[in-house]
Amino acid sequence: MVRSFVGGLELVVNLLKSDNKEVSASVCAAITNIAKGQENLAIITDHGIVPLFSKLANTNNDKLRRHLAEAISCCCMWGRNRVAFGENKAVAPLVRYLKLNDTNVHRATAQALYQLSEDGDNCITIHENGTVKLLLHMIGSPDEHLQEAAAGCVSNIRRLALAIEKARYT
Repeated sequence: MVRSFVGGLELVVNLLKSDNKEVSASVCAAITNIAKGQENLAIITDHGIVPLFSKLANTNNDKLRRHLAEAISCCCMWGRNRVAFGENKAVAPLVRYLKLNDTNVHRATAQALYQLSEDGDNCITIHENGTVKLLLHMIGSPDEHLQEAAAGCVSNIRRLALAIEKARYT
């Protein structure tokens, strides 16, 4: 339905340039739903969603953090967006979201980091920013989605570490 409006997706993406954090948070929430369609995801990627999200990553607004992390998680499902988020320096700021006391932000961030950790360079960035201890703590959360995302991210970090170790001795 969104694609039926000529230029609709481009307009939605361009709303991320707003200085209003409430607008940005609402757009991120909308993009999370829009990005569930692969064609939509391809189009918003072509309209530069990755650099725009990356610029928002250093926000101190918790509502924006939550919706941004959810949207990043969804956008990782297309092409080389995972890699592009790392290249645009969006990974390290997300790690800081785990230090907050908001379970909704934790869940969204853990899901985003899990998706981002599918790329080796992002995995290294996540590890270097001291995420493992925070994620290990979250694996014990009563929130099942948070548990699974945190465990998946730790698993990807561990797999990469084992592959590097194996490569050293072969």
